[in-house]
Amino acid sequence: MGKQGKLTMAVPLGSVSRVAVCVVLVVICSVVFGCDARLLLPDEVDTLKTIATKMKNKYWNVTETSCSDGIGLNVTTLPPGMTSNVTCDCSFDNGTVCHVTRIQLKELSLKGIFPDEFGNLTYLTEIDLTLNYISGSLPTTLTQIPLTILSALGNRISGIPKEIGNISTLEELVLEDNLLEGPLEPNIGNLSRLRKLQLSANNFTGTIPESFGNLKNLETLRISDLKGPSSNFPELQGMKMMETLIMRNCLLTGSIPYYVGDWTLLTTLDLSVNRLTGQVPDTMGAALDNM
Repeated sequence: MGKQGKLTMAVPLGSVSRVAVCVVLVVICSVVFGCDARLLLPDEVDTLKTIATKMKNKYWNVTETSCSDGIGLNVTTLPPGMTSNVTCDCSFDNGTVCHVTRIQLKELSLKGIFPDEFGNLTYLTEIDLTLNYISGSLPTTLTQIPLTILSALGNRISGIPKEIGNISTLEELVLEDNLLEGPLEPNIGNLSRLRKLQLSANNFTGTIPESFGNLKNLETLRISDLKGPSSNFPELQGMKMMETLIMRNCLLTGSIPYYVGDWTLLTTLDLSVNRLTGQVPDTMGAALDNM
């Protein structure tokens, strides 16, 4: 330091130094000036900007203060039905650092691709892209984050990687009305925490994988319009939490298993447009609202 009151700093370039500068500024602001600084780190800002570019999201204008001042991520002036909502957790480093935890972008007519960079948001628990035009396959990088909800209903998603089964935190997987084809991914059966699985209105072929019988916590299962050979009713015994079961036009043959009648929480059952025979279980129907 030279003359009193003059401070000269040489800061190297690169993402690490940018994070350091951000932290220093936060400390100076909080300690010296007593302000309430809650900032996104620069790397996270860059990730969000890349995601916006790849999805052609014109509604985002991300800055380091977007979590604390609500500007650049959340849009409150959209028409009814459209949603641009981002939730942050600003409890890190004594309330000075924020991380994005939920992203909801619904009915925004986004026409880009599903970005790999979602996997860089290490605190992200929800991605909801309902009713857009997002294309491409789900990226394998999603296995790097603690997702509990993944919804891309009504888009143009064309692929589910086998790595989907490694997202051990996932509780809701909603991919209805997309461009998915080929066999149903059997590794979905590894998602032991899954409560909701909605895959109807796609172009799947083949039969329902036996591994889906491992999903004992399912409350909602929706599959429809399978193409290919017929098969017996899948083995779903033990799914006592089931509330909604829809397997419409799945080329099912044989009879409805007796254990379906033991699902006391079941309110909706749709097995239409199949080749099922035999009697409906005697115990079924007490709680059903729709059959």
